[in-house]
This record gives sequence, structure tokens and C-alpha cells, in this order.
Amino acid sequence: MRASGLNARTTLFGVLALAGAALEAQAQSVAEFYRGKTITLSVGATAGGGYDVDARVISRHLGRFVPGNPVVVVQNVPGARGLTNVNRLYTTYRRDGTVISVLQRGLLTAPWLNPAGVQFDVMKFNWIYSTAAEPGVAILWHTAAQNNVQDVLASEAIIGGAGDSSIIPQVFNYTMGTKFKLVTGYPGTADLVLALQRGEIQGIGYYSWSNLASKNRSWLTEKRIKILFQTGDERHPDLKDVPTSSELATSPHMRQIQDLWLAPLETARPYAMPPDVPQDRVEAMRKAFGDMLGDAEFREDARKTGMSVDPRDAARIMAILQRLANTPAAIVEDARKAVKESGG
Repeated sequence: MRASGLNARTTLFGVLALAGAALEAQAQSVAEFYRGKTITLSVGATAGGGYDVDARVISRHLGRFVPGNPVVVVQNVPGARGLTNVNRLYTTYRRDGTVISVLQRGLLTAPWLNPAGVQFDVMKFNWIYSTAAEPGVAILWHTAAQNNVQDVLASEAIIGGAGDSSIIPQVFNYTMGTKFKLVTGYPGTADLVLALQRGEIQGIGYYSWSNLASKNRSWLTEKRIKILFQTGDERHPDLKDVPTSSELATSPHMRQIQDLWLAPLETARPYAMPPDVPQDRVEAMRKAFGDMLGDAEFREDARKTGMSVDPRDAARIMAILQRLANTPAAIVEDARKAVKESGG
């Protein structure tokens, strides 16, 4: 009986200690938690790429805006086109607010379009901000015989593809009836640009407008390219006379298929924390991102490195994801048929 009483008292003390620790954690302010800490910003790609470069700009500034001014370091976690990093964000990374990840935009629709290997639920991440959208254009070199989208609906145009530009033109062929003949195998966009200039291909079916406007503006001013159409539902302010892919879809059904594939372009640089992070730390991080993205010093650093800044907040990211989650199963099934390389 005495031993039983001792065990009961020990158990009671243990419960009280845990309760006290929980209360202490709740009482700890966000600033107190982050002071002296290091935040890991994980990137599911190797160093030097666009996601990595943007993350390193953010790492130089974010700590100034987080209460407690923690240090922010970038960690590269390559593998499976970013899937390894995102699966770990959902399953194993710390959930105390000291880990943030940037997700490759294509993974936002992976649960629907390419579910193989997916171990996460996009609706359960704590979304922070997307630093930019990535609308794009379909272009032909000035020497191509076709001059506009009507010509590409009528005759074949040879285009190159790498990454998104090897997938999205297939969606256009399926939903719009374009006759893009896709040549793949190029390592990256820089290789596509060289191939275009050398005459190896006639065009690129999806090319980032921000890249075109910032890195190859001479193509516009010297009329070295023909812009056929742009992605999305709304015309970009700089492209008011250029039709959208949505306008050119052959039916409402095809328009929904487009939306499923192209929606990630609306929030192309999304940052998130794992599920179950304390809400006060999530809200503090959202505010820190928002303040940073409007900061003049950050903006100047972003400009120098070529980082596009066109922010979308967490509410807008969630609204896009909810729209995708409500997509009818028949649309999802047909969307997988649109792209041979989807793996769906």
C-alpha cells in the first residue's frame, strides 16, 4: 500500500511538472523563443538555382523582422525535384517555428496530378507567403514562319522544353489545340535560350515573363520574338494586347484542366512552416515576411540579384489551394491525360 501511494504521488508530480512546462511555454513570448535561435530555411534544390538564390536573399534580411532577431541559414535538400524536402517538412522537420521551406511550385498540385511519392497534405502546412507569381508567355523567334497564335493552331511549330516548359506546352496542345512539337532534353532555361538563338528550335512554349522582361528585354525592344499568348485568366498590365491561354481554351472543361496545371504559377515562390507550429509563431513569421517584402533595403538586394517580388499572402495561397481541392474528379483525370510526363 505504501509503495502504491508513492507511485501515485510520483505520477501526480509528473503530471504537474508537465502542466507547468506547458504553461511556461505558453507564457514565453515569440521574441523570447526566437532570441538566440537559428531558423533553417530549407530549399529542395541544389545551390545556385532560382529557388536557392531567392532563399539566400531572404536569409540576409528576414531575421531583422522576426521578434528576437534570430539568425536565418539556408539548407539545400535536393532530391526528387523538391519532393524529398517537402515530405520532410510535413513528416520530420522541427515543428517549433525554427524551420521554413520554400516549395517548388509544381508540388502544390502534386497530390492531384502526380501523387506518386507524396507524403504531405498541402492544406495542412502553415503557409507564410509567396514572394512572387510567375506568369509566362509562349514565344517564337522572329525567323519563324508563324506570326500569331492562329498560325500555331494551324501549323506545327518546333519548341524546346526543360522543366515547366516541357510540361505546360503539352497542356496548351491538349486544351487549346496548338500544334507545338516539343523537343526535350535541354538541361535548363539557359540552354533553351541558346538553342533558340542558334535556330535549333523555333520557340519556347512557356517562358517566364519576369525573366524575359529583366534578362532579355532586348528581344522585345528589337522585335526579335513574337509573343503568341500569355498564361492565366487575366492579362498582365504589360501585355494588354496579348490573349491569355484561358481565353483560348476550347471549352469550360478544358479551361478547368488548364487551371489545375497553371494555378501554381499564381504563387510561384511559396514559403511554409510544418503543421502544428504554435500559432503565435506562425503569425509572427507571416508579419515578418510581409514587413521584409516591403522593406527598401530588401527590395534593393532583390533587384540586384534579379529576384522577382510580387507577393501573395497566406490567405491567397490557401484560396488557390482550396480552389484546386474542389476540382471535380473528372477534371483531375483528364488533366493527367494532358501531359505524358506527369507521372499521374
